[in-house]
Amino acid sequence: MSFKQFMQPRQRNQFQVIGEFLYVEACNDKVLLQTERGEYRLQQGAQIIDDNLSGLVSIENLGEAGNVEILYGFGRYVPPTDGQAVSVSDMPAVQVSELPAIQLAENQQVAVSALPEVALVAGQQVAISELPKVKLETGQRVNVYATNPLLTKPVGGASVETSLLTIASGLAVLTANSSRCHVVIKASVTNTGVVTIGNGFTLSAGEKQRIDSFGGLSFSGTDNDTIEIIEVIR
Repeated sequence: MSFKQFMQPRQRNQFQVIGEFLYVEACNDKVLLQTERGEYRLQQGAQIIDDNLSGLVSIENLGEAGNVEILYGFGRYVPPTDGQAVSVSDMPAVQVSELPAIQLAENQQVAVSALPEVALVAGQQVAISELPKVKLETGQRVNVYATNPLLTKPVGGASVETSLLTIASGLAVLTANSSRCHVVIKASVTNTGVVTIGNGFTLSAGEKQRIDSFGGLSFSGTDNDTIEIIEVIR
């Protein structure tokens, strides 16, 4: 395993190491390596041997611009001599129980385009204690598919607003409210005619109707008849 990058003078970077040795394969002068165990100034061909080397390593190029290559792994690295190649035929099993915290600098981002498939064997379970809040913008939706019936709860609100609309010149309008969960509409008991909602649904005096909408609603009817409004607000 290796870290390889063209680095400018004094350029810094980080990479994750799993193993027991760290070998400077290439650099123009020296590199500064900082592990969880200490700090090292090494030149090409130098090596760190440490049974507990695994973790996050910071590297800084102390020389001129050029390629920097760091090799790491288990055991002790023996560089090839006289043009001979090094062949690794066996590696011990690697088990990582914990990784150090990763902190992003200002304006840095991490993008995850795909996650591997997770398969559970018989008897295994996955417990999720908390998920972040998910907010959908207007027009967005989430499709849910299930073989069994889904249990749902009606959308509730945090407060209630009441108002009274009076029909004038045959019309009255309830303006849209994006914070509204639903609205309850009642034709006042003192009305002399019916109230028409939209293009045809009518309410006689004293009748009421619930509508699950945050959009605007129009009413028509007899002048001076009134409509009692209860809006449930998120």
